[in-house]
Amino acid sequence: MSFQPGQVVYHNYGEIPPVVHTRLILGQISDLEYLVLTPDGDCYAEMCDASNHDLTEFFVGPDDGSIPPGVVPGAVYGFAPMTVVELNRTLANGRREAAAERGRRGLPDPVQAAAGSHRVWVLAEMVEGHKIGEQVAPPVGHARDGVWGLMQMSDSGNATRHVLIHLLLVDEIPAFCEKRIQLARSSVAAEGEDTHAGEDARTLEVRYGASGERQRNFKETVSELQQVEFDDWPLEPRTSLSYLKAVAHVAESAFGQHLSWIQQSLIPENDRVVYENEVLSRALDLAITYDNLNVVNLASFELLIRRKQLLAEAYSYGGSMPSYAGADHFMGTSYRPGGAIVVPELTKHVADRMHQESQILKEKRKQGELKGAGKGKDKPPPPKAKPGGGGSS
Repeated sequence: MSFQPGQVVYHNYGEIPPVVHTRLILGQISDLEYLVLTPDGDCYAEMCDASNHDLTEFFVGPDDGSIPPGVVPGAVYGFAPMTVVELNRTLANGRREAAAERGRRGLPDPVQAAAGSHRVWVLAEMVEGHKIGEQVAPPVGHARDGVWGLMQMSDSGNATRHVLIHLLLVDEIPAFCEKRIQLARSSVAAEGEDTHAGEDARTLEVRYGASGERQRNFKETVSELQQVEFDDWPLEPRTSLSYLKAVAHVAESAFGQHLSWIQQSLIPENDRVVYENEVLSRALDLAITYDNLNVVNLASFELLIRRKQLLAEAYSYGGSMPSYAGADHFMGTSYRPGGAIVVPELTKHVADRMHQESQILKEKRKQGELKGAGKGKDKPPPPKAKPGGGGSS
């Protein structure tokens, strides 16, 4: 019996107490030997058959993902839930590794020997409770036109309707999913209030590191950020994009810039600002590299970044006597002594506000002086004494 990538088999190695281990088939090496993935993330070649002398029992998982008959559910060591994207990425990497292993052994590709055996039907439209790219098993004789077809499917509310499906190679599923999502985003309706589904300006495309975990590079992401104008933006001027570009210019991350600033500014080790700025920096890094947020279009992060700039301005000339003058106007990058960063637009904004306040106070003083000078204006000046001090005769 041969297995296709994505199938799950169950191995019992005779452990006491009994444990049945799941194995995800990634690709065929030769005959009964397959490249498998374990729930712990280990990947290696193993014989997947009852003739394997290391096994006391061997089971094949049903296509619906349920536990095969004869296996006690409580004894199964299974996989954590995977999204369709994660599964497809795992299978694609596994097929490449299986091909590399066959190449090292000088073995032929079994896929070439059985053309079309790796083609699968996938869901090609949105159905509540399901995902585009999800593998499906259409009934025999279903409506079909080449690689496109129709089949009945129930949504999460148990409503059944005909849905669009597509036949393709498993390797092509990721690209197919991306194309369908792009089509959905660019679609325009002829009528209705919501005529199109544009991308959310507050989020970024989720990217993954080599280990499969969500991870974006800070500097690369900052170079991709685009500021979108909102009519009701609550904080002016907007400084996040300029600030982040300046940070990326001098450091690999916001936390890296924080460490450099603390060191160069000679701020005391136990000063409160060290801990506050560290938390703000780590939050900013996580928002960009893990949460995949376009922080330049989030007012909440504009406020956090303004706070970082206020701290930078307060300690611009050393950590011994910080000054928070203009803090009321800040909560708005140029380079400052000690490696701190403040956006020029914010500095100008704060200076303008402080100048306005100074002018108001100056005018008030002038008005007070004029009022004081006007008192007793109608009284005649005292007579001047005549030379010689003599009076009239």
